[in-house]
Amino acid sequence: MVRALLYLRLMSLVNGLRSRLLRLRQPKYLAGAVVGVGYFYLVLFRHSPSHPPTGAHGPAAFTALTPELLAIYASFGALIFLLLIALSWLVPSQRAGLTFSEAEIAFLFPAPLTRRSLIHYKLLSSQVTILFSALLITLLSRHGIFANGNAVTHAIGWWFILAILNLHTVGSSFTITRLLDRGVTPLRRCLLILGGLTLVVGGTLGWVWHDLPRATPADLQSFDTIVTWLGHVVATPGLSWLLFPAKLVLGPFLANDLPGFFLALGPAGAIFALHYLWIFRSEASFEETVIAKAEKRAARLAAIQAGKGLASSPATARADPFRLAATGRPEFAFLWKNLLGTHPLLRLRTFFIAAGLICLLCTWFAVRPGQGEKLLGVSFFAFFAGGATLFVGPQLARQDLRDDLPNTDLLKTYPLRGWQLVLGELLTPVALLSAVLWLVLLTLALSLHGAKLDAWLTTSLRLELVFCLGLVAPLVCTLQLLVPNAATLLFPAWMQSMRNRAERGIEVVGQRIIFVAGQLLIVLVALLPAALLAGLLIFASQWLIGIAAAVFLATCAVAVVLVGEIWLGLWWLGQRFERFDLSSELRP
Repeated sequence: MVRALLYLRLMSLVNGLRSRLLRLRQPKYLAGAVVGVGYFYLVLFRHSPSHPPTGAHGPAAFTALTPELLAIYASFGALIFLLLIALSWLVPSQRAGLTFSEAEIAFLFPAPLTRRSLIHYKLLSSQVTILFSALLITLLSRHGIFANGNAVTHAIGWWFILAILNLHTVGSSFTITRLLDRGVTPLRRCLLILGGLTLVVGGTLGWVWHDLPRATPADLQSFDTIVTWLGHVVATPGLSWLLFPAKLVLGPFLANDLPGFFLALGPAGAIFALHYLWIFRSEASFEETVIAKAEKRAARLAAIQAGKGLASSPATARADPFRLAATGRPEFAFLWKNLLGTHPLLRLRTFFIAAGLICLLCTWFAVRPGQGEKLLGVSFFAFFAGGATLFVGPQLARQDLRDDLPNTDLLKTYPLRGWQLVLGELLTPVALLSAVLWLVLLTLALSLHGAKLDAWLTTSLRLELVFCLGLVAPLVCTLQLLVPNAATLLFPAWMQSMRNRAERGIEVVGQRIIFVAGQLLIVLVALLPAALLAGLLIFASQWLIGIAAAVFLATCAVAVVLVGEIWLGLWWLGQRFERFDLSSELRP
């Protein structure tokens, strides 16, 4: 029976890999795979393993660690490991439930398999995922290897750490299930565990308190002296014994050489075997919980495939984002509809509350002496938030044709022109992104202060710049959002695969890179005429009418150019939408 289960797992992996390779015959996946492989090569493999980077930030800076510093790393790693172990006992409040897919439930549960066989199958299956995670972590951190081990020893070390954490989490959930069956409530369990942890930690500290070396000013003079003092602290018998089991788990990862690595494999392997035996003999009932988890997982997956993220909870009634009039422009009906589908916090009152808090915070920093650095930090954060909104915002605010792509046949029955429908779909993401940018501009207007800045960036000029940028911000957001909506109508198959957030793989990463790079290039080209015109107008007219009037004149010119480009884009997208046929576009 074990051989049959292993064969099932092996063939599942082979067929999964085969299906991914076969879909590379489609151009949309082949192009994405090429770009994705190139991206990962540049990020992960551009430095040859035989010629690793050296210097202050390369591996050479890490391989010369002293035993004292390595002991510090081992102690902190062991402490984090023990905290994760404690959380596995404190956090769960439900019965044990291994994660089985719906296909595994339908195939394995009716089969003549014992509960132990199912546990055995699932534990072995999870090791494949854990091994892949260990290899990925090793690959991503290969320039940060701080001990004398190589990539192989570190991958095995990561596998031991992740596998034992996983086994302990499963084992603790089984034990918690048995406690629940005996009438122990989650509150009583947490109190018992917290009491036990307090007793162990408090007893250890009480035991070693008088033996702990006290820090002197000489111990805190430099990094080396601090490391030496911490080494003496963790070497105290009580603390070292408390962290000893976790250090055994970290042993293969922290081994300095190959003999030490093989020597550390024994204790770590013994701990792994004890955890496996503990789970194998627990035999707590988990079938009902597994089925319930599979149903919830299927609902979440369906929501993700529909482009709704994790919003798999049942729909509930919400208050209207604003009162929709019986008559008026049809575009505002789309704004009302799409805002209703967003988070309840994304409303006008939230915007005013955030604006008020920003004003209070910046004013409080401005009136207090010596708070200039904090105001500077606020302005840096605002710059970062504004850049992230412009770069990532159009990918996140998808309440437009991207979300309504499956409903295009219904939308085409409305008595509206194509450009009206496209404009209505764009209003919600434009409103959300513009609100964020307005808050960023408000923050910058209140936080950019200083003697050097105030000498040329006067209060009146600062307010005018904020006002002008606030006028242009919705136009820039609209221009940005035209690109993904155009891609939705031109390449619906690509957008459908990108819309499915459950999709994984190098080819999907490559598709998203292609799209983001293409969108950025198109937006930059579209903004170039407006930027050149603004620069020429300011340069030519500031000598005649002053800098303030020149900036306002340039803003008006930029607005005219952007409105013209947006109108052309809406007209073209409207024509494309009227000719769009969903059934013929989304072929497998």
